[in-house]
Amino acid sequence: MSDADRMSTSILRRTAGTAGVLAAAAATTAGLWTARNLLHHPVARMRSERAGFVTRTTMVNGNWVRFAEGPASGPPLLLLHGQSTDLWSWAPVLPALARDFHVFTLDVPGHGGSAWDPDLYNGPVLGELFADFIAGVIGEQTIVAGHSSGGLIAAWMGAARPDEVLAVVLEDPPFFSSVLPRAEATWNHVELATACHDFLTQGDSEDFTAYLLERSRLFDLFGPPGERIRADALRRHTQRPGQPVVLPYMPPAMNEVYRALEHYDPAFGLSFFDGSFHDLFDHADTLSALPRPALLIHCDWNTRDGVLLGAMDDGDAARAAMLLPDVRTHRARSGHGFHLERPGAFVRQVRAFARDVVDEVDVLE
Repeated sequence: MSDADRMSTSILRRTAGTAGVLAAAAATTAGLWTARNLLHHPVARMRSERAGFVTRTTMVNGNWVRFAEGPASGPPLLLLHGQSTDLWSWAPVLPALARDFHVFTLDVPGHGGSAWDPDLYNGPVLGELFADFIAGVIGEQTIVAGHSSGGLIAAWMGAARPDEVLAVVLEDPPFFSSVLPRAEATWNHVELATACHDFLTQGDSEDFTAYLLERSRLFDLFGPPGERIRADALRRHTQRPGQPVVLPYMPPAMNEVYRALEHYDPAFGLSFFDGSFHDLFDHADTLSALPRPALLIHCDWNTRDGVLLGAMDDGDAARAAMLLPDVRTHRARSGHGFHLERPGAFVRQVRAFARDVVDEVDVLE
């Protein structure tokens, strides 16, 4: 073999070896990505339970409320989740928050293990219920953090029941945009609220998860592959009825959209379709009347075909900040679920805010 031939053979071997290493690395990366997506929520919940969170159920004003409580490590913090999920949506941030706060997180009625009663699916009604939860279960003035619709409720609580509320953290709440008629041009209305209305009025199906998956516009955002993703989600749901739909190729924030649907009352979504959630609940009046410090977190948004993809546009966020008497703002480079997508950044924001406001209102001795 000539020197040139030996050199060529050596190069080919090195190239083949490098390709093998790269292929193995790609396979390992793909495997880690899949494992992360499949195990993200179970691992986060396991870590929360190891951090000391215990799930209980109590009666508040004649209504069952399921909640989880962490160790008493600091001032109380009550977490209110958004629509169609449950108290464990906060699992990615619970262990870290438990190091600084006495954390409580509960199932909003119509979700998880709390009462399913359409008479409760209204902002002020839920606000009174949770304020009474603070008074009866927590027993001291509390920081209330709410995500999405939970943020609307937290704001109402701060304005109407300030004796129970120390401060509020408002994580991408749909101020102004969720009120009819404007709400009709928002993602929540065209995706979830409309599906809830149609499901409750058509009467041909008892499986809301399958009903929503069949009609969800979320898959349309993926273009042509979207229909294959939809079909796969439906197949997984059929194979494992009653279990969360988890797609191994989708990130945790995407999987959270469908994780808790099996324990969601579509009548809750109906209250946003017909506007009854906002009965006796004016957003501007509520924000103006909120005497407690507020942290307003505004996440990324966009529009598509005239529909707001997100909770608030920049105008909504600016208006909310202007109306709040004592506000700090944070522009989060994140999708709607900031605490899910960037848990470390969310925890840092809450800690920094709490350090300011706890001293400001002189609660801790």
